[in-house]
Amino acid sequence: LTGTNTYSTPVAILGAKEINLELSFEETKMYADDAIDYMDFIFAGGSGTLSMTGLTAAEYETLFGATVEGQEVTVSTNDVAPELAILFENDRLGTVGRRVYCIYAAKFAPPQISAKTKEGQVEDSQIDLQFVVRELSDGRVFKFKDTDTIDTTEWFASVPV
Repeated sequence: LTGTNTYSTPVAILGAKEINLELSFEETKMYADDAIDYMDFIFAGGSGTLSMTGLTAAEYETLFGATVEGQEVTVSTNDVAPELAILFENDRLGTVGRRVYCIYAAKFAPPQISAKTKEGQVEDSQIDLQFVVRELSDGRVFKFKDTDTIDTTEWFASVPV
């Protein structure tokens, strides 16, 4: 986010394998005359996981606000992760089309560090990035669109607002 509900040009983060987002809604009830007079669900934020094959030094800076000097990355408790929009696509069953998504106002936490040695083989590694989501000032949380084509270039050219 660069201002009120505005974003800079999207930057591709390669190597995404899976994304999950769970939205939280709190139940609200109001009583009158010993009975429920009104009830609703109020958005209370969301959290999710983005599974990646790995991250570059530049991606640490983009996602977490880490300091990068050449190929050296310093993650600090003073880092401030920016609020970002997450754009991605998924195949639609039974068609050549896609469903494209935009999750607004997401903030990532740096990943856990783990390493594993295996003799004679290279093992596929995965990094799970945790993120939180809030609503924009106009109430938007996410948007999606179904397309009838494989070409989704236009969707990824800018953050759809």
